[in-house]
Amino acid sequence: MQRLICGSLSIFILTTASAAIAAPINYAQLDAKPPVQTVINYQVPHITDSGVRNNTHFIRVAVVGMSLQDLMISIPSQMERFNGVRIRDKFGKDIAAQIDVGKEIVSINFNEPVNPGESVEVLFTGVKTRVPLEKILLYGVMAKRVGLAGEIPVGTARIDLPDKN
Repeated sequence: MQRLICGSLSIFILTTASAAIAAPINYAQLDAKPPVQTVINYQVPHITDSGVRNNTHFIRVAVVGMSLQDLMISIPSQMERFNGVRIRDKFGKDIAAQIDVGKEIVSINFNEPVNPGESVEVLFTGVKTRVPLEKILLYGVMAKRVGLAGEIPVGTARIDLPDKN
């Protein structure tokens, strides 16, 4: 008798729950407001592009927020050597800067701060690499902004090496 009651009660609960789940939604009762969208407006320098042109690797950084004083770029371990570093603006004109090439990092100290709204393109010319299996080089980019002490991370520039067929 107890099993019959428990079984009947279980079927009743299952049927009631199924009917509640399958009940149609009354959309007129829902609030007609559109969903809230969050827009994040970053005010920091960021990488906008990176890639390869012949044997030159380039990294483009947009200057946003405050003026840019310095850039520091870590050299990937797969890079055997490069001939030089050039710095250009968004129009292709050279930007005057002191460039210090270390074993693992390239430091770029601009003679004049780069103003917000501008972009900086760093070109590593004559690049020779040990070809990694994944054919990807990652350059870490840090910056110093005018008026702020310390470095801020800008991002990681990804360079996809082309197949040499």
